[in-house]
Amino acid sequence: MKLTKRNIVILCCSLAMICAVTFSARFIKYIDIRVFKILAQVVLNLLNGLIAWIAMKLAGMKIDINLKNKHQYRIGVTISIILSVTIAIIPALCGFSLIGNHTDFSWFVLIYDLLFYMLIIGPVEEFVFRVYLQDTFMSFFEKHKWLGVVIASFLFGLWHIINGNVVQVLFTFCIGIVFGFSKYKIKDCGYVGVSVGHGLYDFLNTLVRMFIV
Repeated sequence: MKLTKRNIVILCCSLAMICAVTFSARFIKYIDIRVFKILAQVVLNLLNGLIAWIAMKLAGMKIDINLKNKHQYRIGVTISIILSVTIAIIPALCGFSLIGNHTDFSWFVLIYDLLFYMLIIGPVEEFVFRVYLQDTFMSFFEKHKWLGVVIASFLFGLWHIINGNVVQVLFTFCIGIVFGFSKYKIKDCGYVGVSVGHGLYDFLNTLVRMFIV
């Protein structure tokens, strides 16, 4: 995508809309009915993905999603396991947690988290940050494409401030760097690969909080 005034406007407008949708998610906690709360979480996440998709279409960006390459699934699973062992399992076994407090076992939570992370969170967040934003910023820095990865990862971390604080932002920024450079540098690790890795990593954190933390 070329660095034109039109594309900059599209980028700024889409970022503002994504921020607005994300901020509105803060009010989900006030919904008492579980079905409506789940529905709101799904809809708001999908809305962010839709905003990114429309922005890419308006900017004339190519959307390349290859579901047939089996190697990328293995790469995604490998990345998720490495992240989980490093960030979740080892610290938990050492007596402290980097991924939150203990969660009581629940079949509902287990199944819901598996579906939500693998089908919604992983695909949507990776589409927004690794496909739309990362590819956009990389196209702006043709001679230093790695800057696009860093900027998209920073926005990924900043976007998660809704779930925590500055420490959460820095923590998520580092995870974004891993997924960003995996997509940029590892052969066959495209959008699907990082989506699988992201979703599975989040779900593995659920397992660690239930059984180890």
